[in-house]
Amino acid sequence: MKSIFKLFFGMVALWAVEAKAVNVAVVAPRVGYMAKFGNELADGAQIAVDIINQNGGINGEKVNLIMVDDRCQDSFAVSAAQMMSINSSDNDKISLVIGPYCNNMFEQISDIYAAGKIIRIVSMPLDSQQSAVEAKGLFKIGGSMQNEAGAFYGFYKSKFAGKNVAFVYDSTIAATVETALKTQELFKDNGLSNRITLYDVANYNEDYNQMAKEILLNNEIAVLLSAAEPTAELAQNLQEKKADIVIFVDEYLATTYFFREMGNFAEGIYVMRVESFKDNPSFTEDLVALRLLGKEPKGVGVYGYAAVKLWQQAAEKAQSTDFDKIDGLRNAKFLLPWGEAELLNGNAGANNKYDVYQIQNGEYTQVN
Repeated sequence: MKSIFKLFFGMVALWAVEAKAVNVAVVAPRVGYMAKFGNELADGAQIAVDIINQNGGINGEKVNLIMVDDRCQDSFAVSAAQMMSINSSDNDKISLVIGPYCNNMFEQISDIYAAGKIIRIVSMPLDSQQSAVEAKGLFKIGGSMQNEAGAFYGFYKSKFAGKNVAFVYDSTIAATVETALKTQELFKDNGLSNRITLYDVANYNEDYNQMAKEILLNNEIAVLLSAAEPTAELAQNLQEKKADIVIFVDEYLATTYFFREMGNFAEGIYVMRVESFKDNPSFTEDLVALRLLGKEPKGVGVYGYAAVKLWQQAAEKAQSTDFDKIDGLRNAKFLLPWGEAELLNGNAGANNKYDVYQIQNGEYTQVN
């Protein structure tokens, strides 16, 4: 994978590429608490690119993979899109962007990439507002963040039926609001409205001690969907007051910060994360082939892998990596790790699901 280094609005971004090659960029964080996920996404894309190049490239052209670190910040996401869109020479032009991993400035950067005639594949889950965005060249294959609500409710029914749930969300993070409301709806539809109470962390002015007290008055389970620091603070306050409180977190909101702060106290906590597809029959053939090559996407790496493979299929159907020709396939059928998907205006729909893990002996153990 080629590193890129040039100061551009505070972001590193220069690349040197070989002639007669197709350039693909992964936009994701490479530093900070989100770096783990950015690295996984890039590694998955790299696996797909390596296999493509070993088999002769895309329509005979080698693929170069470039990593752009946007640090999950609005200004960097926009700068990255602008910078890549103005590179129009044959050697420097970017044909495909995977990401960004974080959905910063989603609609604005979708328009920038479309104007720059760069195909963009978003492989991670989106909230409903982002899912509704349409732009030329935009493919969305990661499904919906609301699927997390279904995963939690299904696990609750099988293991914790009858217990009261405190569902903590953050009104400044749209996706957590949607997930909270969807979860509440599932409880209501099944006659369990009295078993769930929603709490907005933004209402407590960082008084996690008071918030914990209120939660523990009538709840045995706490689902904590907020940013990493509030999640860690609230979890610690809950555990100090009630050692056997059952806690759920979202891996991508809690990030590595949460687990570092919790240390040994993370033991027993439930973690919700998107499906890895290791046990999905539709992905078995790919997984066997990858393992024979000594490769396997880790974590969200399978989504980076899937994005490159979708683009490869589109380029083969179009017999070209030309923007307009691939954009013309936004209503075609493609084979994704979770099976065949018929896209509608580039949207594969709510294909992904969330799995539930528990920290046991310091390791993730899938429990749903």
